[in-house]
Amino acid sequence: MTIANRKKINFSRKAKSKLILTVLQMTLVSLGFLVMLLITNGEPSIFVIVLSFILASFFVVFNQQILLNKSTKKILKIFGIKSLLFNNSNIKNLKIKPNQENDVNQNILQKKINQEIIQKKINQEIIRQDLNTASLILANLSDAELVGVNLSNAYLNGANLSGANLSEANLNYANLSDANLRGTNLSSVQLVSANLSSVQLIGADLSNANLEHTNLSSADLSNAELVGVNLSSANLSDARFMSANLTNGNLSGVYLWNGNLNNAKLVNTDLSNAYMSSAKLNHANLSCAVLKNAQLSGAKLRNANLKNANLYGTQLLGARLDHANLENANLEGANLEGANLEGADLRGANLSGANLKSVKINQATKLDYKWRLVWEILNHKNKHTDLRNADFEDANLQGADLRNTDLSNVKFTRAKVDNALFGYNQGLSLEMKLELKLRGAVFEDE
Repeated sequence: MTIANRKKINFSRKAKSKLILTVLQMTLVSLGFLVMLLITNGEPSIFVIVLSFILASFFVVFNQQILLNKSTKKILKIFGIKSLLFNNSNIKNLKIKPNQENDVNQNILQKKINQEIIQKKINQEIIRQDLNTASLILANLSDAELVGVNLSNAYLNGANLSGANLSEANLNYANLSDANLRGTNLSSVQLVSANLSSVQLIGADLSNANLEHTNLSSADLSNAELVGVNLSSANLSDARFMSANLTNGNLSGVYLWNGNLNNAKLVNTDLSNAYMSSAKLNHANLSCAVLKNAQLSGAKLRNANLKNANLYGTQLLGARLDHANLENANLEGANLEGANLEGADLRGANLSGANLKSVKINQATKLDYKWRLVWEILNHKNKHTDLRNADFEDANLQGADLRNTDLSNVKFTRAKVDNALFGYNQGLSLEMKLELKLRGAVFEDE
C-alpha cells in the first residue's frame, strides 16, 4: 500500500509540474502575440505572423530540451554515474543516430543507465560484499572473481557464471537452477542442499566440493572435474556425467535414476546404497568402486571396468554387463556375493577371480558356459560329478566342493582354490594335486 501511495503521489506531482509548465508556456506565447499585435497596431503582415509562430515553436522545444537535460542530470546524480553525460558523443555510444536525437526519451535512457549500474555494481562492489540471501536472478557474473564469497541462500536462477572463480565460496542452500556454470571454478565450494537443477556445469571444476543433499536433477556435468567431491544423498536423476572425473568421490545414497555416466571415471568411488536404476555406465571406469547394496536394475554397464569393485548385495536385475570387466587378479576379487543378476546380460564379461557365491541368477541370465558352471559348483554342491575338460582358468573356486568328481584334463591355471574341497578325484595327476595343495586346496582322501 505504501509503495502504491508513493507512486500515486509521484504521478500527481509530475502531472502538476507538467500542467504548470504548459500553462506558463502558453501564457508566454500569448504575451508574445499580444506584443506583436500592439507593435503592428492590430494589422500584422503574413511574414510577421509566420515568424512569430516559428519563434513560439522554437521556444516550446527549447524549454522541453532544458527539462530533459535537467531530468537526465538528476538521474545520473542519483545513481552516481559521473562519466555518462548527455551529449553528441554519448548519443553515439548509445547507438542513437544524430537524426534520432529528438526521439530520445527517458525510458531508453533509463534502460541504458540500469545496464551501467548493474555492471558497475557487479564488477566493483558485489564481489567484496556478503551476499547472503541476495537476489541475483539472471545476473551476468561471467569471468567474475568470487573467491570465498558468501552467497548462501542467494537467488541466482538463470545467472551467467561461466568462467567465474567461485573456489571456496559458500553457496549452501542457494538457488542456481538453470544457471550457466560452464568452465566455472567451484573447487572446495560449499553447495549443501543447494538447488542446481538443469544447471550447465560442462567442464566445471568441482574437485573436493561439498554438494551433500544437493538437487542436480537434469544438470549437465559432462567433462567436469569432480575428484574427491561429496555428493552423498544428492538428487542426480537424469543428470549427465559423460566423461566426468569422479575419482575418490562420495556418492553414497545418491538418487541417480536414468543418469548418464558413460565413459565417466569412478575409480575408488563410493556408490554404496545408491539408486541407479536405468543409469548408463557404458565404458565407465568403476575399478575399486564400492557398490554395496546399490540398486542398478536395468542399468547399462557394457564394457564397463569393474575390476576390484565391491558389488556385495548389489541389485543388477536385467542389467547389461556384456563385455564388462569384473576381473580382480591381484586382490580378493570383485565381490559379487549376494548380488542379484537375474535377467542380466553378462555375455563376454570377464569374471576372472569374481566371487559368484550366493549370487542370484535365473534362466533369463545370459552368462557364458564357463562362468555358469563355476556358479553352479559354488552354489549347488555335488551337482556335477563329471567335469572332464572343464575350463577353470582364472576362476574363483574358493570354498567349492569338488570331491568325487572326474577332473580329467581340467584347467586350473591361476584359479583360486583356497579352502576348496578335493578328494577321491579321477583324472587328477599327482603333479596337479601337489600344486593345488600349495595354493590352499584341501584333500580329504589323505
